[in-house]
Amino acid sequence: MEETVRDHLLGTLEDLGEEFETFTSKLSEIQLQEGSRNIPWNTLQVADPRDLTEELLRGCKDDDGVEVTRKVLRAINQQDLAERLTKTTGGGGSNPDQESETHQDPEMVGEELLKERRGALQDILAKLKMEQHKSMKLGLRDLQEINPESLKDWTPRALGDLPWHFLRKVMALNGTARNTNFWQGATGDQASSEENGRQAGGGNVLHHSNSDARDSLHPLDVLCAVLFCSDSFLQQEILSKMSMCQFALPLLLPALDTPKCTLMLWAMRDIVRKWRPHSLAESRGFREESLVLTAMPTISFVRMGSCSFSKSKLLNEVLSPSQQHHNFFIHRDMESGNVPREIADGLVEISWYFPAGNEDSDLFPEPVAVTNLRGDIELHWLQFSFLTEISSAVFIVTESISERQYALLSSLQGSATKYYFILSAQAEQCSETLGFLNKLAPVLELNKFNVLEKSNGTNETKFVENLQRMIRSIMNSSNKRGNMEAVATAARELGVLVDEDCEECESGSMWAREITVNMRDVTSCKAEMLKLQGDLWNTLTKVEKELCRMKEQGTVPPEDYKMQLKEKLSELHAQQNNCELNDGLIKFINGLEQLSAVEKHHFLKWLKYTLDHIAKDEHSRLQVQYNALAGDPQKLEELDKLISAGSLGVEHFLRELGQLYEAEHAMVKEGKMAESQKQFTHLPGIAAELMLEGFPMELIDGDVSNIPLQWVTDVLTQLHAKLGGRSRMLVLTLLGGQSTGKSTLLNTMFGLQFAVSSGRCTRGAFMSLIKVAENFQQELGCDFILVIDTEGLKAPELAKVEDSYQHDNGLATLVTGLSDITIVNMTTENVTEMKDVLQIMVHAFLRIKEIGQNPQCLFVHQNVSDVSVHGQNMRDRKHLLEQLNEMTKAAARTEKLHKEVTFSDIMDYDPKIQDWYLPSLWHGVPPMAPVNLEYSESVGELKKHLFQFIRIHSVEIAPKNIPQFTEWVKSLWNALKHENFCFSFRNPFATEAYNQLSAKFSELEWELKKKMHLWLSEQETFIQNQAPDELESKILAQLSQETQQKLQHEEDKIFECLEKYIKDGASG
Repeated sequence: MEETVRDHLLGTLEDLGEEFETFTSKLSEIQLQEGSRNIPWNTLQVADPRDLTEELLRGCKDDDGVEVTRKVLRAINQQDLAERLTKTTGGGGSNPDQESETHQDPEMVGEELLKERRGALQDILAKLKMEQHKSMKLGLRDLQEINPESLKDWTPRALGDLPWHFLRKVMALNGTARNTNFWQGATGDQASSEENGRQAGGGNVLHHSNSDARDSLHPLDVLCAVLFCSDSFLQQEILSKMSMCQFALPLLLPALDTPKCTLMLWAMRDIVRKWRPHSLAESRGFREESLVLTAMPTISFVRMGSCSFSKSKLLNEVLSPSQQHHNFFIHRDMESGNVPREIADGLVEISWYFPAGNEDSDLFPEPVAVTNLRGDIELHWLQFSFLTEISSAVFIVTESISERQYALLSSLQGSATKYYFILSAQAEQCSETLGFLNKLAPVLELNKFNVLEKSNGTNETKFVENLQRMIRSIMNSSNKRGNMEAVATAARELGVLVDEDCEECESGSMWAREITVNMRDVTSCKAEMLKLQGDLWNTLTKVEKELCRMKEQGTVPPEDYKMQLKEKLSELHAQQNNCELNDGLIKFINGLEQLSAVEKHHFLKWLKYTLDHIAKDEHSRLQVQYNALAGDPQKLEELDKLISAGSLGVEHFLRELGQLYEAEHAMVKEGKMAESQKQFTHLPGIAAELMLEGFPMELIDGDVSNIPLQWVTDVLTQLHAKLGGRSRMLVLTLLGGQSTGKSTLLNTMFGLQFAVSSGRCTRGAFMSLIKVAENFQQELGCDFILVIDTEGLKAPELAKVEDSYQHDNGLATLVTGLSDITIVNMTTENVTEMKDVLQIMVHAFLRIKEIGQNPQCLFVHQNVSDVSVHGQNMRDRKHLLEQLNEMTKAAARTEKLHKEVTFSDIMDYDPKIQDWYLPSLWHGVPPMAPVNLEYSESVGELKKHLFQFIRIHSVEIAPKNIPQFTEWVKSLWNALKHENFCFSFRNPFATEAYNQLSAKFSELEWELKKKMHLWLSEQETFIQNQAPDELESKILAQLSQETQQKLQHEEDKIFECLEKYIKDGASG
């Protein structure tokens, strides 16, 4: 007999179990639709499911009873039952005794569900005030914009604040990003009005209300809404930041506005993880790979029916080391975790475990993925089917198995996936459940090890350890491993949508693939495709600098030598210009010209992923070879050079465009090419467009320490034109040692995308443009912030290079000269390196001050985590100022400034304002450590402080527009090219010590010459006074011996004096 609407409604209320009381409580708060009467509270207090079913159907017109029930179910976080009621009733029915339309046309049921989901989505977007972003998606540039709101406290006070609270905090790597609680004293907009309305209308004063769950929204609802309102590139950035925070990521986004759920493959493309599997523990090697390309087993956890304990909380315990608990998944006991979900049911989340190579502390020896389905599998069978396809094992959490559920599970017979059941206390006492479980045993190949019981008396720690052992056993026995691309294939076969299957993304992928299809390795790519770089560009750079410095002139007359160098330069430009464009580079240029903005963005992203993959593979291969050649210094040096030159990215292709443009411009300038023959005049405009879209642009080529000046000038000129002449820029630069977290700091502070992965340390300097909101431009005095990220000073790979100190000093002087504010980034671990960096910086500041600029700086000390940091820092600041003064005096003497100079003479330096201390980036031991909350909050405070600092020093800081900045780049670069650095030593102190020692040696050498001259004169007089027949060979031999003894004696005296001079100090 077919079930009626009444039957389904009664069954739903009975399935509520202990939640039935919560249902009746919430029902009393909800105003029924117009034309229906409220059910009195005294009736609700005593009603059982059958009585309430009759009240709902009698008291409501048409299908209002079903609709009200669904509304209340959603309000008390029973989304599964609400959706099941929709499916089974087909949206209701005017006759409660009419047979339900369970077997109606599936398309009609699907349309009804889609309509309901769209309605729920629209409600959420309205609450969050995000309706306009349903069509006009948010982009990364919207979040990067500097405005007063971005510098304020991010604690939400109303529902409309929640999306921005999440976005700003997750972009800042803040672990509280998922918290949707309101500021104390504030409530949600709708909740407030409902509460006021209820109080105004009277009611039972003892009536219980779960206000904290009612006033806000569930974090996963906010996440789903934000992702829905974001473009695909912002989605990538959100998931990348969530990954760094060790938040579980959305794998399948629910069907909010689409017929099916969506696999978030593209959104995960940016994520790179580094780990050490146990197989590499002894060699101390590691693996670093794109997350979507890493093959690993997947273990899935799902819920069937209701469950008394939190599945997500259990997963957090399973994935957390004993001494480092972390909430990967949101669960009901977390802040905001008990708020009812409205649109997030059907979401599948994924998290990972990556080992650190420590067998004693690692939970699992190899990487493993863990997925978590939100909601009941009965209502999300497509997601469940997907998980059974991709998983090595599926754990089904339940407290009962009904006949309907048994029939559903029986359909899994023949599946290659292993199934496990985790039963709650109620299931153990239910004979029906145990009976169905026994019937499922042969169907799903279950035995006693496939069933775990979690009762109220179960020891939590023992249970988690047992579950971890089971997962390790599954990993060892299962050969089912796949990466995310294989997962996408399975998804498409099931009809699940994949975010990469859009026209723009596929077009970008195709263009990138055509460029990289024949690439074998970094070396061959650079030799065949990027011909204008390498030796040719390096030689050209040396000739340019020699033309300015004339160091190798020798005996050649100056004008002749200059002519020779200019001819050599012309030949090199001609060689560059004569290089034929290969197909890959032509395709790259065509892609930038012909593709739409979105397609172009996808194209460059795909190209980046492929090039990164090639470079990482080569880096790993060379590292293995390097470790195997421990006893061969010559081959090690060759491999070291290959590893250092092994980076390959989109920046190399853009650099090639710059070289093409430079060569062509030089040929025209020298009269070897007519203006009409120029092919690359449009390239600066393309590069300027990329800067506007947020791509970092190379300012200084770190491989050869050179600026392609004409290219940079014309790109910036085009940028100025595209901005309509409104281009006042405040220039901010970050300088510091290598691998001290400079790029990470800038990315966290401003939401930028400077390269941070291993093997991709910044070389040279890159600039990125950030827009200042119009309502903030007058206050800051600029239209844009130009952020310059530089390579690390004192880089180990440059330590053996002859002019490495010149390289560092020149880089520091240039970018400091270009900057309105320089942030000096230091770590506390390496005191010697910190001093070296400071000395280079002080010398740069001194030079910039001498040419009339007013340098401003902030000192950032990273990895400072002592609880006594404030008192310690008071002493540190005083000591730092003393060091800075000593370094300034030494640098002034090196620069031959005939006056006493202290650091305070160079700039107005207040240690209390200009010294900033940051704790460590990670909270715990990577790769499973999340970002330290204190680091994130300290960076946020630093950002606020930075802009307050800009306001305070607005008189000294005069932002330049782009034409002024360009002229300043030319002037500084020209000055640096002409200067023959006298301080190519470890630091200014070493330079001064050398100069003093050299002066002392010259003094002693002069004394030696005087003594030897006097002694020789005496011997000449002696010889002249001897008769020729008396000058025997014996006398000459004796004189020769005396001369040698005299020289040796005086030489020994010089060394003694020098040793005494060094020991006593330069002032002795």
